[in-house]
Amino acid sequence: MKFSKIDIENFRQYYGNIPIDLATDDQKNIVVIGGRNGYGKTNLLLSIVWCLYGDKLSQIDDHFKKEIQKEKNYNSFMQQSINWTAKKEDTDKFSVTILIDETELPELKMLNSNSADSVIIKREFNVSTMVEDLHIIDPVSNMELFTDEEDKINFINNYIIPIDAAKFVFFDAEKIAEIANLSIREEGSFINDALGKILGLDTYETLIDDIETYINNLKKEGATKNLQEQIADKENAIKLSQIAIDKFEEENADSLKKIDELKKAIREFDNLISSESKQGNSKFDREKILTEISELKTKEAELAEKFNELSEILPLTILSGKLEEVNEHLDLQESNLVFGKIASENSAKIEEFIELLFNKPPEPENSSFSLKDKMFYFEKAQDLSHKLFNQQGNENEELAFEHDLSNADKKMIQDAIDLVNTQSKDFFETTIDEFNVTKIKLSELTNTLNKVDADLEDDIILEYNSKKEKADFQLSEANQQIGENKANISKEEMNVKRLNQSYQDLLKKVEINKKNKTKIAKSSEYLDVLRKFVFEQKEQKKESLAKNILEEMQKLMHKLNTSGSQFVTDIKVTILAEGNGMKITLYNSDDEEIKKEVLSQGEKQLYISSLIKAILKESIQSLPIFIDTPLGRLDDEHIKNILLYYYPDLSEQVVILSTNNEITPKRFNDISESVSKSYLLVNDGINTKLKKGYFHSYED
Repeated sequence: MKFSKIDIENFRQYYGNIPIDLATDDQKNIVVIGGRNGYGKTNLLLSIVWCLYGDKLSQIDDHFKKEIQKEKNYNSFMQQSINWTAKKEDTDKFSVTILIDETELPELKMLNSNSADSVIIKREFNVSTMVEDLHIIDPVSNMELFTDEEDKINFINNYIIPIDAAKFVFFDAEKIAEIANLSIREEGSFINDALGKILGLDTYETLIDDIETYINNLKKEGATKNLQEQIADKENAIKLSQIAIDKFEEENADSLKKIDELKKAIREFDNLISSESKQGNSKFDREKILTEISELKTKEAELAEKFNELSEILPLTILSGKLEEVNEHLDLQESNLVFGKIASENSAKIEEFIELLFNKPPEPENSSFSLKDKMFYFEKAQDLSHKLFNQQGNENEELAFEHDLSNADKKMIQDAIDLVNTQSKDFFETTIDEFNVTKIKLSELTNTLNKVDADLEDDIILEYNSKKEKADFQLSEANQQIGENKANISKEEMNVKRLNQSYQDLLKKVEINKKNKTKIAKSSEYLDVLRKFVFEQKEQKKESLAKNILEEMQKLMHKLNTSGSQFVTDIKVTILAEGNGMKITLYNSDDEEIKKEVLSQGEKQLYISSLIKAILKESIQSLPIFIDTPLGRLDDEHIKNILLYYYPDLSEQVVILSTNNEITPKRFNDISESVSKSYLLVNDGINTKLKKGYFHSYED
């Protein structure tokens, strides 16, 4: 599948109709679109995603979700998306059109045979009427293929790109490094989503969820009034927690919008202070100090957020020894239970064997065995049998007490241990040290700036400084509020998990009638078959996934090729229990696990890039890939590797949105043999247009 052409009309920076030819071939699979920051690269990506998914934008990427939340809702967000110049000219519509080639389409009678593998998708929005229209069109006859909106949405999900797979097709390469910071369960979920969407397993997993819901509803039918009330209370509590999570997320979106405005105001105050000051009389470069302070504040906020996340599991880390003790105790308790069951079964079989041997016919003719002899051998047989069959009795360890915990409680303990194990002691210490160093540097630079400004003070500068200090204080408050809300979100998510476990425990207490028992039994059979099928599919893919990830990392990470200092030498993929996806484990040459959290940001980006490519290799259909900020945090050697060995065979069509700092003219020349088209985004201060060619050479 390829996106051959895109037409953007009056969407954001793009004034009028802007056609973009994205055609590629077997030898040249890359399209490079260059542009400075703020010229419309991300909005170009947004336009394509919006064209395909409309108001489902927020499901694709957190960035899109936050942008919508800033404007309160989707319609407000769309109202702000019409080009400013077009709006002044009383134009009230904007649209995006995509011509898609080389894709499998359903057999539709109205389709012209010449366009059997091509289709046009067009979405337009009217800011006056707030009406949005989606069109699926045959490019030859220009006929609409569907009249029903649901059919149009299903067509895009079934024959173009499923919405849940979109985040693996349209992504910010710099942000994907954050995936490496996920917990085992979160990363497992990410891989599970990826494979599910690419291989089509998500359909079966959705069916599994539906059957589980059906079974729960059947169980609820037989509940007593008291149980029904308790179940309803749990359901309402879960809903309230979800509402609280949504509220905190909305508040954070408002805070992010406020932060953007405050940062802009602070920059303006700094510019005004600099313009009014006598810079020449100072030995300090005020602009340079401001830039360093801004960078350190960004780093401080990132580290503070990371530290807040770590502080949430700090109590668990302190108690990790006790948690391990409880877990070991539970293992012994389980082992004793299993042994007791085996011993009881063996004892019953031994008794039956001896009874049959001595007290049941046939017996030898003319036997001289007296009752006393029989009793002697009966007792001896008992003694020997118990010694021979119960040798493992030594493994039955005496316990002073037993924990009375449900399966849900046991699982919670194991989850807590897994969470602690994902965060190493070194990672804690490194984060704290880095945070403290950043705070000290920031304090020193702030003091230096205050001294510089003290030498420059007059009435105007004093006024600007006062306003800037107020904005700084409000900025700090907004960041603090975001941190508090994130902590509250984590608390509510844990609450939802706990409530769900209690909900399941309540369902187990319900007396189920015979009819529903039959339905539940049959439904459970279907569940087992579906789960087995999904598990087998993942089992088949895990080896090739591990092999492909390692191969990609070997190409991209220069540490792998440095003699005597090999970095990653093996990768293992394991399937997590209870449908929680897959776990990727990296190993060094000493067969020691490499914790992903200790990787640099650049290494994380390369690891996740390798993971995404390995997942895409499992896809039956070739998908176009659109990448924003392709080389964000990589050093020169990694950049060269990813340009030469990653993008040229990532997909049959790769569209890269880049600045000239990422893909310089020299780097562009290095990949020119793989480049089919190149464009440059040119902005006049308000609107953006495209010119053919890249930064070093473009056509008017």
